[in-house]
Amino acid sequence: MFRAVRIAAAMLLACLGLLLTTTAPASAACTCKQGELGQQVKRADVVFIGTIDQVETQGDDHTYDITASRAYRGSPERSTQVVSVGGRNACGLGALEVGATYVFLATGNEAPYAADSCGGTSVANPAKVDKIEKLLGEGTSVEPPPPPTAVLTKVEDSAPPRFARAAAPGAAAVLLGLLGLVVVRRLARR
Repeated sequence: MFRAVRIAAAMLLACLGLLLTTTAPASAACTCKQGELGQQVKRADVVFIGTIDQVETQGDDHTYDITASRAYRGSPERSTQVVSVGGRNACGLGALEVGATYVFLATGNEAPYAADSCGGTSVANPAKVDKIEKLLGEGTSVEPPPPPTAVLTKVEDSAPPRFARAAAPGAAAVLLGLLGLVVVRRLARR
């Protein structure tokens, strides 16, 4: 009897162990050390605050559409993108919350920038922002691009039509209306 209980318990533990190892997230394989914020800032090509507008997922990889509001290093556009690679041995950021504001410490010279969980990207809380500003200064506001200016395009080189030519269709409509009124009156008299 005790032997059957031990075998059942061993089988249960083996099944639980198998379940836990097969459902472990890909980020569980991440082995990087985050380090101090100063080191993370030195490694980053671009440091900015932005709000997540949309998250696109392809396999374990994520692409974030972001509205940048403040830049501390680099020159991100107002609407920019950051990519985070996931998968085995990759330290991706995962599915960040849409509408939340983050401090991005990313690499690359232009969008889409690359970021991972070891680089220091995190929620933009006041303490994190204060630390960034102590290291890099107060930063600059990321403004939207100016609206396009109107351009006057000449359609034709000819002069506009004369008054008589422009008024002719209206005059014809008035004459037709008066003729119709005369016809209706005559029919009404009968």
